[in-house]
Amino acid sequence: MQKLLNKFIILPIRDHLVSLIRYPDFRYIWLTGVFSFGGMWIFTVTATWIAVEESGSSRWPGIIAFSSLLPFLIFSAIGGFFADRYNRKNVVLATSFGNTILAVLIAVGAVTDSLDLWHLAVGAFLAGGLRAVMEPAIQALIPNQVDKKHMLNAITLNALTHHGSRFFGLLIASPLLASGVAISISGFTIIPGGIKTVLILSAVFTALSALSAMFCTTVSYGSITSKIQTSYITKEAKRSLFGINSRAMEISNGISYVVSGMLEGFRYIYTHKIISIFIILVAFHCALVMSFESIMPIFSRETLKATDGSILGYLVMAFGAGSIIGVLLVAGLNQEKHKGWVLLWSGVGSGITPILMALMQDSALAMLFAGFMGATQASFMAITNVYVLTVCPDRLRGRVSSLYVLHAGGIMAFANLGYGFLADLFNARVIFIITGLIFVVFLMAISTSLPKLRTIYRTGETTA
Repeated sequence: MQKLLNKFIILPIRDHLVSLIRYPDFRYIWLTGVFSFGGMWIFTVTATWIAVEESGSSRWPGIIAFSSLLPFLIFSAIGGFFADRYNRKNVVLATSFGNTILAVLIAVGAVTDSLDLWHLAVGAFLAGGLRAVMEPAIQALIPNQVDKKHMLNAITLNALTHHGSRFFGLLIASPLLASGVAISISGFTIIPGGIKTVLILSAVFTALSALSAMFCTTVSYGSITSKIQTSYITKEAKRSLFGINSRAMEISNGISYVVSGMLEGFRYIYTHKIISIFIILVAFHCALVMSFESIMPIFSRETLKATDGSILGYLVMAFGAGSIIGVLLVAGLNQEKHKGWVLLWSGVGSGITPILMALMQDSALAMLFAGFMGATQASFMAITNVYVLTVCPDRLRGRVSSLYVLHAGGIMAFANLGYGFLADLFNARVIFIITGLIFVVFLMAISTSLPKLRTIYRTGETTA
């Protein structure tokens, strides 16, 4: 019996979680991501449900989703520069504390009944900005925390924090959204239900992310191109030598230093053939099948006849549960060719599963296919991220990962905004079906036209 447990349960679990088991610093930074994104998804689901209830349309959910994702377009490149210029752990810690303060302010606003929809949109924008700066630092930090042979495992487990955290956060929050249902033991209320409690819960999750970040001890820096850095230092020395202390010159040269470092990252991803392919795949994937935050509330209310936010919460939780399964399967890959197969079939599944979910009118079946959505889409994002981070050099890793996030989050911002407005003109189900079909057609077209991509599908290996 013990041999069977070891072979079929203990050893597979150990192999899939090897980075969490072996590397304490990675464990702390992983928990930082789980709690941070868990708090974010609790807030996002609650805020979009408040918006659809108060406005009666999908426009305000679209605006809130747009506000939360737009910062990834605006600030990701700056976050990548910070991740390569400063101690990455300190960047994660500072942004985690900033998000905690913001989440507490939102919770206080809810408790005092002083929250308006525009407050939620502004809060979503500020929180998104902090996460846009934090995410490149986390992704660049991870390869410095684990051995090279465990890098795929660690990167894919980190992807679990993005999508799987929907499950961890909504597992508690969803019941509390059910018309104020409370969590009780023997008739004694442990946690009162309602919107206010859920937003407090979001603040608690975010605070735990900052606490986890404090325990990380990894010291990790990238580097800005030596030519840029030498030029900047030389100018500083000349100003000191001749006594030139013009504040305008300092600001100008400082901005030039930052912009030059960011442009180097852009040049790298657009001139590196393999990375540019993955960036294109991720951009279309996020635009067409992952931008559903703005239309999921109206889908749950109109198609699934939801009367409170719990159905929406359970749909997002099911997506998160599927994400956990999908990412853990990717984390356990040990052969290169398997990576190629996962890339192809998770891409195909990413387009098909939203169509199947949209066709369901029963809540349980819709949750089932939302789980399949999570498994395929999270696997696709995880495996593309693995390829991007393992191909690029460490000194550029912060900027490259930030540009990966920029293309994903920035495109999702505008897609969510557009879909939110379109859902008021067409049924949300129509949007799910059409965008899913377009992505499948796009994937087949690009796979047919790019021999390098077909080689990756077949062998799992990349060549520059």
